[in-house]
Amino acid sequence: MTFNKKNLEIKLSKLEPFNFPKNYLEQYPTESSVAAGLVWQAYLEGNIFKKTILDAGAGTGILSYGALSLGCEFLTAVEIDNDQKQVIEKNLSSFQNKEIIIDNISSIRRRFDTVLCNPPFGAVRRDADIPFLERIFTLGNSVYIIHNLVNDEFMTKLVSEHGEIISKNTVKMGIPMMYSHHTMERKNIDLIVYSVRSFY
Repeated sequence: MTFNKKNLEIKLSKLEPFNFPKNYLEQYPTESSVAAGLVWQAYLEGNIFKKTILDAGAGTGILSYGALSLGCEFLTAVEIDNDQKQVIEKNLSSFQNKEIIIDNISSIRRRFDTVLCNPPFGAVRRDADIPFLERIFTLGNSVYIIHNLVNDEFMTKLVSEHGEIISKNTVKMGIPMMYSHHTMERKNIDLIVYSVRSFY
């Protein structure tokens, strides 16, 4: 088990990247420092160790790996893109207490102690993030969300309708040149991490 945030960040940095990332799904790599920070915060708040965890929109499984490394009871990784299944399986291959589901988040019916997610920001398909976000609050007692800081006013309103905001922390993340519309080798963006206690 990993008990050091820096060691966790190093482990996360070595995971396999996206397989054929898709712009319309807003698939961008979550930097290891950002992922480690979110999972470590959830761990310190008592929402990882021996807890059931849902990684909603798992992508490469980087948040899943973090939760499993910090001793969660059982991890469910849900990802809609079948192209990422082998990536997640490889990244989580050293853990037994997990399942990988390739489906829409709406297919999940049971409840978890904690939900972790880096959802689409609704930048490519406007408001595409809203049904996803509204759904995850019904699935977990504690919810951790990474989102774009420019959407903070909108997000604070949406989140407050579904849960109590425990904390909001800003972080920076680099976005590499991945898609044809990108003009910079790397673009730094400001993100905000929400820690929320669900009303449901």
